[in-house]
Amino acid sequence: MNKYFMIGLSVAITAFLAINAILLFSDKSIVPKKLYVNEYERAYTSSYTEKMPKEAVTAPLAATEIFIQDSDAVEQWIINEGDYVEAGTELALLNEAESEEQRAIWEAEEDALNDELSEVRTVLRDLETAQSRQSRPTTGSSSNSDTTTTPNGDTVELDVNVQMEVEVPQDGSYAAGIAEAEQRIATLETQLAVIEAQLEQNMAKPALISPIEGVVGKIDAGSTPMSIEIYSSEKLFMTYLIEEEWLEVNVDDRVFLHVDGIAQAMPGKVLRKSQLPADNSKWLDAYRALDPADQNNPIAIYEVLIMTEEPITDAVPYGKTANASIIVNEAADAVALKDAWIFDRYNGTGNVFMLNEEGRAEAVPVTIAFDLDGNAVLSEGVAPGTTVFDSEILRRFASAPQAFLPFPSIQPDLEHAKNTYWRKYVEYLLAR
Repeated sequence: MNKYFMIGLSVAITAFLAINAILLFSDKSIVPKKLYVNEYERAYTSSYTEKMPKEAVTAPLAATEIFIQDSDAVEQWIINEGDYVEAGTELALLNEAESEEQRAIWEAEEDALNDELSEVRTVLRDLETAQSRQSRPTTGSSSNSDTTTTPNGDTVELDVNVQMEVEVPQDGSYAAGIAEAEQRIATLETQLAVIEAQLEQNMAKPALISPIEGVVGKIDAGSTPMSIEIYSSEKLFMTYLIEEEWLEVNVDDRVFLHVDGIAQAMPGKVLRKSQLPADNSKWLDAYRALDPADQNNPIAIYEVLIMTEEPITDAVPYGKTANASIIVNEAADAVALKDAWIFDRYNGTGNVFMLNEEGRAEAVPVTIAFDLDGNAVLSEGVAPGTTVFDSEILRRFASAPQAFLPFPSIQPDLEHAKNTYWRKYVEYLLAR
């Protein structure tokens, strides 16, 4: 009898447990359940800033290059590299016997540059029209090569770099073509200003004069044609972006620059971000030495110019290194959550569990502005003061469960307890 009694008792207990489990855990269960959640936070607002650290070098705002086609035209250089010059300063004395020949060359260069400038402006207008209409591709070309005959009857071929080809695919962006055309126009206008300054001088005392105020950066007297490069007095900082960084930086982004010897950071902004790969230069060589980077595409490096709010003084020479912090993202009075607590992330959106007014852990959509140090900075979705949860356990539930949380614990502060008057304790106990 004891044997059958024990078997029956075991069956009854098993059935009781099974029925209760079905009633409690089945999908149709009406028994209210609460989930203990120990990982939670109360959302609060703060200001967040994402910075991109970069090495930068001090460079001139502009550089003007003057060419002399006839090497016999220069009688004597009267300036040296590093000298400060004003507009109109004589750079070199010209040989009177060769000055007429050099003047004829400058006049021919002026005509060639004016012709190309007109053609490039036409190309630019066509590109801007095509961009606005998103119509057929536009191909523009401008090329000029010219020769001139000197008073002695010699024919001189001008070494004027006046070639340009712009081609934009039908379904592509016209921005690169427009940027190239605008850059070429600026170069042509600078070259014209240089030549016009030379032609306006008195040829009774022929000399090569500086068209701008600045510092002599380089004198190349051994090449053909000879050249002299003058840096503008205005300075800026130059840095470079690789392919992955290019999309993150925009014109007018705020920048803070730290230069050795200057106590405070210099505020500035991004003046220009090139859409074309950077040409080889001493500035690029210096940057590569300061910040070498491994990249699959060796030409995908782009020049960025940074202009400071205050002029850069002579205490910062050309080529001096600076540490730049480019602010690529910032948000004021924004909520940030742990990145792991946001689930179903896609294209700047996601979901997070929050405690609703009914005490349930409810999934709500959020919009993510940017990620910073393991947190997702939100632009909308969670209000300040909202209680949010870790999503790992809650995602197992088909519907929002009721949640109960551990009571917030605060470690007693001994110094605070010592400094609290005893009457406060009595009032607290009586108030309870």
